[in-house]
Amino acid sequence: MPISNSSSGTPKPSLNLVQLSDVTPKPVNWLWPGVIPKGKLSLLVGHPGLGKSTLTAAIAAIVSTGRPWPVCDVNADVGEVIFISSEDDLKDTVKPRSIAAGAEDSRIGFIRSVSVGQNRNRPFAIKKDIEKLSQYDIDLLIVDPITSNLAGVEMNNTGEVREVLELLRDYAEEKNVAVLGVSHLNKSEKSENISRVSGSMAFIAVPRVVHLLADDPDCPGRRFLFPLKGNLGPNQDCFAFSIEPRMLEGGIETSAIVWEDECVPAPSDWGVPTKPKSKLEKAKDFLITLLSKKSYQATEVYHLGEKSGHALATLQRAKKELGINPVREGFDGGTWIWSLPTNPIEDAQDAEDAQHSGASLMSTFD
Repeated sequence: MPISNSSSGTPKPSLNLVQLSDVTPKPVNWLWPGVIPKGKLSLLVGHPGLGKSTLTAAIAAIVSTGRPWPVCDVNADVGEVIFISSEDDLKDTVKPRSIAAGAEDSRIGFIRSVSVGQNRNRPFAIKKDIEKLSQYDIDLLIVDPITSNLAGVEMNNTGEVREVLELLRDYAEEKNVAVLGVSHLNKSEKSENISRVSGSMAFIAVPRVVHLLADDPDCPGRRFLFPLKGNLGPNQDCFAFSIEPRMLEGGIETSAIVWEDECVPAPSDWGVPTKPKSKLEKAKDFLITLLSKKSYQATEVYHLGEKSGHALATLQRAKKELGINPVREGFDGGTWIWSLPTNPIEDAQDAEDAQHSGASLMSTFD
């Protein structure tokens, strides 16, 4: 039964009530599976000099070319990228960095300022200019740094910062664009990492995902990337990479990201698990979450799984370990339907026990 409205008489300011029965659920749409979602605002934070801009250049290069994402080896969907950035020089810094990252520059643009008249420009301001972005059909917006585009906003005023960040959040949702803001950490070494993002706590509260970039204290030049906050999934993996120098044609010096093949444990004092989940464990988590509400056709499972960073072979192994037995439905060959067992954890354990028992029984006759 719908929620009733008992008000009568003089009209009052209305509330935008959405009844949950009218909401159609949908899976999270990922730009970088498990790391950067589309239609959401994400934040990348770290101290100056660690390579945040080099990292965003590498991310933009992957999107612009459709190359595989690190570790998961899932190809990115080829897309368009816009940077809102006015700090680095385009000719001697940004362009060489993009070349070293192997980007397709025709799919990458930079907003440097906003024209306000003949030969007059001003910095881009999110509060004033967010609607101007709607004229561009893009997949990824990178705001680097986000604090340089908050004209008229007091950085430590939670209400003011939240209002502007929610404009970015709403833009991301309306246009299904992945928005990645870049910010800094404060100097407080005693605070929890989640409290060390510069400015108001709204910088942490509004984004759905916040990633920290930090250096490896035991290996100069090595960097770690891991989620401080991830409201959209359980991913706690720590990506590792190095920033290596590159010499381009013409004697131009720059740098590039070199990713490691596997995720690594994060230091325990960073507040994340010391042992990352294996690809199989994450695939099992994905299937349990996906199939907990309803059944799916096998083709849908594989499609959504790939979008979330899971290889076909890994999904098939996870299916077997969870005791999922697809059922064929329909005529002329029908369609394979995947359903979750009543208790996938117990069923998987039973299957494993049965396998061990069978192996022991067979050894009796050898």
